[in-house]
Amino acid sequence: MSNQIEDLVDFRQFFYKILNNWPPLLLSLIISFAIAYSYLRYSDEIFNVQTTVLISEENNLGSTSDLLFENLSSSKKSLENKELLIKSYPIVNKTLKDLRFDIGYFNDGNIKTTETYQTPVYVKCKNTKSLKNKSFKITVIDKKSFVITDLSSDIEQSHKFNQKFLFSNHELMVKPNLKYISNNFSDLLPTIVKFYDLQDLTLKYQKKLEISRVDKKSTVISISINTLNERKGVVFLNKLIENYINYEVEEKNLASINTVDFINNQLHEIRDSLDLIEEKIQNFKNNNQITDLSLKAQGLNSSLITIETELAKTLSISNYFDYINEYLDNGVNLDGISVPALFGIEDERLNSLINQIISLQIKKNVLIDGGHNKNPAIKKYTVQIAQLILNLKEAIKTSKSTNNIQINDFNERIENIKSSLKDIPEVEMELLAIERLQSISENLYIFLLQKRAEAKITLSSNISDSKVLEPAIFFDKDPILPNKRNIFIIALLCGFFFPLILLFIWELFNDKIHTKGDLEKLTSIPVLAVIGKNNSDHTLLSKQSPKSAVYEGFRALRSNLNYFNKSKDKKVYLVTSSISGEGKTYIAANLGIVYAKSGLKTLVIGADLRKPKLYAAFNLENTFGITNHLLSDSPLKDIIIKSEIDGLDILISGPIPQNPSDALLTDKFKNMMKELKSMYDIILLDTPPLGLVADALTLMKYSDINLYVSRQNYTKIPLLTYINDLYKSERVENLQLILNDAKEGSGAYGYGYGTGYGYGYGYGYGYGYGYGYGEKNSYHEEE
Repeated sequence: MSNQIEDLVDFRQFFYKILNNWPPLLLSLIISFAIAYSYLRYSDEIFNVQTTVLISEENNLGSTSDLLFENLSSSKKSLENKELLIKSYPIVNKTLKDLRFDIGYFNDGNIKTTETYQTPVYVKCKNTKSLKNKSFKITVIDKKSFVITDLSSDIEQSHKFNQKFLFSNHELMVKPNLKYISNNFSDLLPTIVKFYDLQDLTLKYQKKLEISRVDKKSTVISISINTLNERKGVVFLNKLIENYINYEVEEKNLASINTVDFINNQLHEIRDSLDLIEEKIQNFKNNNQITDLSLKAQGLNSSLITIETELAKTLSISNYFDYINEYLDNGVNLDGISVPALFGIEDERLNSLINQIISLQIKKNVLIDGGHNKNPAIKKYTVQIAQLILNLKEAIKTSKSTNNIQINDFNERIENIKSSLKDIPEVEMELLAIERLQSISENLYIFLLQKRAEAKITLSSNISDSKVLEPAIFFDKDPILPNKRNIFIIALLCGFFFPLILLFIWELFNDKIHTKGDLEKLTSIPVLAVIGKNNSDHTLLSKQSPKSAVYEGFRALRSNLNYFNKSKDKKVYLVTSSISGEGKTYIAANLGIVYAKSGLKTLVIGADLRKPKLYAAFNLENTFGITNHLLSDSPLKDIIIKSEIDGLDILISGPIPQNPSDALLTDKFKNMMKELKSMYDIILLDTPPLGLVADALTLMKYSDINLYVSRQNYTKIPLLTYINDLYKSERVENLQLILNDAKEGSGAYGYGYGTGYGYGYGYGYGYGYGYGYGEKNSYHEEE
């Protein structure tokens, strides 16, 4: 696969292409960095703010009812549930509402508008829901007044600070923040005020909150948020954790509060009973003129009070069972139910069932409050709670039956004591009954007062299971987005590799000849020379300095040809190419000049009878030439033209014949070539393109060396297939390749060893074979 790619793209040549095209590469880098700078300048900056919280998975301090009756009931809440609770809708919504984030403030700068938390003005508005997506701009005039501009209508109004005004039929008030308003009011940027719907804003903040564990083995969690303003994010996170901790304490206190409420209801009923009993005792003593009971009556009364006090407690337990049943039937707030230990119930099964119900209900509430209504766990918790409620009701039924047995036993013992009181006078009996009832109520009342006091003390001492380890702090740090370092690295990579990719794709699909190496790789024909690009205004070497680079290039070509002509017997050099525009006429003309300059009598023949160009190279008229000799019997000496260069003669094609190929096959042409060989040391044949017509093949029988011209970035690779096949099949002998028009630094000379040799010429050759080469350069129109 790699070899196939290398066949398509010469990577060494590609490297020198890069070096040669450094200006576009530099321009691409400049543009990339300019785009990166503009992006950083105009894009919104995003800051990351975070805090860490230590969460105890197990509550070490029981609820009030647990402390009252020496039965600790701990509720395990998993760390995952607490993470969901922090992100829950109620807590996030309350935080945003407390901070009034439904009103946003933005600095209206010259370059961009940025969100801010510390602003020179504050807007007071009771309800922003109906103002959703509305905004206006406040421009401070002085310490007492400002101008408000409705951004939807551009209507401006002047108002005073701390005075109410109407905006979109809503009453607003703007208060100045004196900390940020100085005497130079022109320095203050206008403030844009935007209104948000609190519900939509809550959902957005829920999505932005990120919660993760700092360490798998610990219960420390990190809470972070990405925000447009760092200070605003700090305030939000700290308030969020504060609300979460308060919520957690309230949840812990819920069962305790219900317990206190239940005790208060019982105390209220007993207090009313005590007032009535006190009044009844006083009335009875006054009416019957009795002051005290006998010793026997007092003893029996003491025993009866003890038993009836126990009976009262047992009846309270029955009331508790009724309270539990009513609570379960309502089916709401099951996490706030009081535990059985409140009334001295030591039934472990009953306590366990209620604790399980409370735990599952809290987990369910966490998911619902967090907006996870479709979470499968909610259905699972609902089924489990329903089953536990059935089990609890059955357990209550059993416990109530046991409790009824105790009540019946207490009643029997009371009846037995009452029968012993028959010997006591009736008046004392009545007073005894009243005082006994008073003692029972007082004992129960004192007991409940004591428990309520203890409950309130414990209620005030409840703390959260969570503790802030590191609060969110404003550090004025760099934004996380956009990341300047990454943006500039991306700009560097894009600016560097984007043009390289384009160049690579261009090279991949470019089927032109670029270097000497391309010729060597594509053909088995030896490469004789590489002729550089001519940057002068003259096509012929005779008009250029002998010390010019292009002149030296043709001297090098002459030297290479002399290497093949050591015996001096090779006189005729044929010059051809694949198509027009590759520079064969230019090569033939200038090669003739360098041979003539070396002292050899040289003749350049325009053997292209179809589209002759040689005459134009020497500024001649194509009115008299080879065709006149072949078809009109004009003497050979009359058609040979002396050039301005000593030792160089020109034989142009003459008028175009009807059948150029036939003219080249005549005996007259054969005799002409024989005669010319005897007259000149060097003969150069400028022939038609071999890739278009067969005339060049006809003329090759007269040549000693055949020069095949290809042009850099012009000759297409498939065009070389034909001449290569001819060479391999030995239909063409003594063939040499010349790479023409090679640009300096392009690697054409062997990857970087380029010279300044070159030339310039026009081209527009065509025989109607579909090749659209009609370009012209600034020199002349010669091929």
